[in-house]
Amino acid sequence: MTSLVWMLTFGIGEESGWRGYLLPQLHQRYSLFTSALLVAVIWMAWHLPAFWFNESYLGMGFGVLGWAISLTYGSVVLAWICAGSRWSIVPVIVWHGIFDLLTASDQAAEIMAMVCSMLVIIHGILLMKILGKRRA
Repeated sequence: MTSLVWMLTFGIGEESGWRGYLLPQLHQRYSLFTSALLVAVIWMAWHLPAFWFNESYLGMGFGVLGWAISLTYGSVVLAWICAGSRWSIVPVIVWHGIFDLLTASDQAAEIMAMVCSMLVIIHGILLMKILGKRRA
């Protein structure tokens, strides 16, 4: 039930804008790789207000660098999923909801957040190499 709530709130709430609208609009003009990076920058800006009120964001300190790296690679992974699903946002809604459940919920252990983020970064690095070659 909790994962369903995360999907309905954060999954649909963010992904309808980022991958449902913004990514396809940018992809009309830019490569998927560049579009994903532009979405990442805007996605980071979207989260900035949380650094003034959210306990987990307030306590990040220099961890904000890891957060930004993870979010950037996450944007690449989600762009790849979205494009690969013929621009359906359903897979990214499910992915985002489950990721947030595993990393950001009260039930998430700190180690789980680090492991999930590291897996996203590794997947993102591999995808950036593939997408970078396609772009060239």
